[in-house]
Amino acid sequence: MARSEIIILAILAGVLLLVGLANAALHRIPIQRSPHYKRSHKNIVAERDFIQQKYNLNSANAYPMEQLSNYDNFQYYGNISIGSPPQYFLVQFDTGSSNLWVPGSSCLSSACLDHRMYYESKSSSYVANGTAFSITYGTGSVSGYLSVDYVGFAGLSVQSQTFGEVTTETGTNFLYACFDGILGMGFPALAVDGVTPTFQNMVNQNLVQQSVFSFFLRDNGTSINYGGELILGGSDPSLYSGDLTYVDLIQAAYWKFQTDSITIGNTIISINDAAIADTGTSLIIAPIAEFDLIAGIFGANADALFQCNNLKSIPDLVININGVGFRIPAKYYVVQEGEFCSLAIQSINRDFWILGDVFLGRFYTEFDVGNQRLGFAPVNSAVSLNLLGLWNMFLVACGLWTSKRVFF
Repeated sequence: MARSEIIILAILAGVLLLVGLANAALHRIPIQRSPHYKRSHKNIVAERDFIQQKYNLNSANAYPMEQLSNYDNFQYYGNISIGSPPQYFLVQFDTGSSNLWVPGSSCLSSACLDHRMYYESKSSSYVANGTAFSITYGTGSVSGYLSVDYVGFAGLSVQSQTFGEVTTETGTNFLYACFDGILGMGFPALAVDGVTPTFQNMVNQNLVQQSVFSFFLRDNGTSINYGGELILGGSDPSLYSGDLTYVDLIQAAYWKFQTDSITIGNTIISINDAAIADTGTSLIIAPIAEFDLIAGIFGANADALFQCNNLKSIPDLVININGVGFRIPAKYYVVQEGEFCSLAIQSINRDFWILGDVFLGRFYTEFDVGNQRLGFAPVNSAVSLNLLGLWNMFLVACGLWTSKRVFF
């Protein structure tokens, strides 16, 4: 290694040490962004179909029948480990569900063989459970059984975590997905089979100082698809501007809260509607009546497609929460493709909104489990890009971060 490289690494290590000391109670997971993702009309419609099934549940304890039409819709994912010694996986951290599952070694489906698989025989801490589970996804399904083992991420090790070990997968839903499985970060009331969610086990085992986690999601990934951070145990004020605006949850299942109002320009779209913060969704989803009102503003069809010439003439979308307006410029919720535009807003036949990456990518979000509330603040782009850039460079320089895995 050249002398100049050693000096750079030493400087970066020093800076990171200072940052680490200042945030000793926080545990961080770098979030990667799908290198394939491109928001387009086709992807928007595909994800709408998926979300319609995800949220049309007969009960909180039944698996959703999800229409996953395009793997590119899942933008953000990060690394975890399962077992002793650790076996590494990329998972989507999803606040819209509460269970953890990954492919098991006995799965012979193409989608399993193309992803990392859990080998229970290689883990000295594996404990059998055996309860069957199945998740249906429109054109296919995953099924298997529950198992128990250590789960590690952000330098923490959760003991006796129950998770789904997939043994069969039909269809092609996850064949090309960048991630291996899903780690739900909703509340226990949403979990299947009474499984305790992973973060709740972290809290129960006193692994974090606060029963809080937060997401900083970046709109644009870097050359190695760095998409932000998941922070466990609190929030990092350096990553957002001003103060967090808190709002209490309506229920402790989904991360559901009440908005004051939602407007586009001078048009009031809704008053006092409920909304869910969902990191497993890239769009904003509106109830049918509110979506029809939005579509009418733009002259859009049922798929939210309309003719447009100039994005600068389109007014901001503003979501008002607990007296504070959270503003989303048109370039974030409208996708222009030639002379046509698509709204990154779709509809489902439910009485609440779903706020995905269109919203969460612009606002730092704190998920406070203990106080059953959410906190929002504008991301501090200038500070976060500098600090996270140093962290990113340090991991790459030390060989700790590849396009597929972060070792910890």
